[in-house]
Amino acid sequence: MTIVAESQPDIIEKSAQAAPLRVLLVAGTSPGEPGVGGVILRDLVSTHGAENMHACWLNPNRDKQPHYIPELATTFFERRYETGWRPISGPVGELISCVATKTLRRPLVNRAVQGVQQQVAQFKPDVVLCVLESGMAVQVMARLVKSLTIPVRTIVWDDVDTFCPDGNLDHWTRITIAKDFKTVLQASECVAVICENMQAAYQRDYGIDSFVLRHGMPQVEGASSRSQKGDDVLRIGFAGSITTPDCIRSFISTLDGLGWNIAGRKVCLRMLGARFQLGTLSKQWIEYLGWRDVSETRDLLGECDLLYLPQSFEPKLRHLSELSFPTKLSTYVAARRPILLQAPEYASLREFWARYPLGPVIESLDAKDVQSGIEAIVHCDDAQQANWLQTIAKAHEEALSEDLFRQGVNRLLAPQASSRTS
Repeated sequence: MTIVAESQPDIIEKSAQAAPLRVLLVAGTSPGEPGVGGVILRDLVSTHGAENMHACWLNPNRDKQPHYIPELATTFFERRYETGWRPISGPVGELISCVATKTLRRPLVNRAVQGVQQQVAQFKPDVVLCVLESGMAVQVMARLVKSLTIPVRTIVWDDVDTFCPDGNLDHWTRITIAKDFKTVLQASECVAVICENMQAAYQRDYGIDSFVLRHGMPQVEGASSRSQKGDDVLRIGFAGSITTPDCIRSFISTLDGLGWNIAGRKVCLRMLGARFQLGTLSKQWIEYLGWRDVSETRDLLGECDLLYLPQSFEPKLRHLSELSFPTKLSTYVAARRPILLQAPEYASLREFWARYPLGPVIESLDAKDVQSGIEAIVHCDDAQQANWLQTIAKAHEEALSEDLFRQGVNRLLAPQASSRTS
C-alpha cells in the first residue's frame, strides 16, 4: 500500500483557496531547533504561516528556553524524567522504576494538559496538530483527546517501540504509553507517517488510514558525475546521528582491514553531526565537521564520491529498521551522489531501493560484502554512474522534493483533511 503526498490534489487545491486554519502545535521538539525534527517543523511552520500557529513546546531543556522562530508564539511546558531509573536489577528494580516514573511524571503531564487546554481556550484553534515523538507528548495528547471538541491531527516520525526503549523505561510504563499511542492515533482525523512500512503496520495494528509525509529540500546545483576532489582521495560521506552501531562497526572495521586504501585511493570518511563515538586501534582518516545546517550539509556531502546510509541488522532493533525512514536520505538525495545502503532485507529502505536503486546494497555485516559495495561505486563505469544519478533525480522529484513536502503539509492542515489512501 503506497501513498504519496500529492495523491489528493483536490484537497490541496481547496485548502489553498480557503483561509488557513488556526493550528495549535503540541510537540516535544521546538520548530527551528538544531536537529532533524526542528528542521522539519521549521519548514512546516514556514509552509503554513507562523501567524496561523501557536506552539506548545514540551521542553526538555531545563536551563534555558530558546525561542528559535521569534514570529511563532510559543508556550513552554517542563518535560523531564524520560529515562527510567533502577536502583537494582530484576523485577523489583522494574517495579521501583515504575513507581518513581509515575510519581515524578504525573504532575508534569497534568500541568502540560491543563496548560494546553488554556491555550486552546485563548488561541481558539481550528485543529490541534501533535507530533508523537516522546513519551510525554503521547501521554499529554492521550488525555487531551478525551476533552477536546476540535479535531486532532497527528505526525509520527518514530514508532512508540523506538522512543520508549531508548529511554530505558520500565515494562509497565512502556505498556501504558503504547496504549496511549494507540488512543491518540485512533482519535486523530488525519495521520501523517514517515514511510510506507509504518503506514501498512498502523493500518494492520490500529485500523487507521495514514499518508506518507517526508521532508524534502532542493538539490545541489551543478553536481558532476564525479566529485571535484583529486582522484587519489575517495571521500565517503555520512551525516546525522548513529542509530546503527552494528553497521558502523562493520563499516569502520572493513576500512581498517583495507588500510583505508581502496584501488590505490586513500579513503577519507567525512562525518557531519552533533556527536560521534568511534573506537579505533588503527590509523584512520576521519574528517569530522560537526553539526551544520541542512543546506551546508547537503553541499559538503555533494563533494563526496559516495554517501553511506545504514539500517541496523540487530534483532532487538528490527522495529527501528522496519518502521523508521532516516530523514538524512532527503539530504543525501539532494546532494546528488551515489548512495551505498547497508540494510537487512526487511528494512524500510530496502523497499524504497526496490523502486529507486540509488546505489549498491550491502546485505550483511560481513567485511567482504562491505568491500564489494564500496568497490561497486569505485569501479563503476560512466553509464552506471549516470544511471544512479538519473535515479536519484527521479527519487527527488517523485518522493523527496521540497514541493512534495509542502503539498503534504497543506494536505495535513487542509480544512477537510483526510488520511485515506488512494
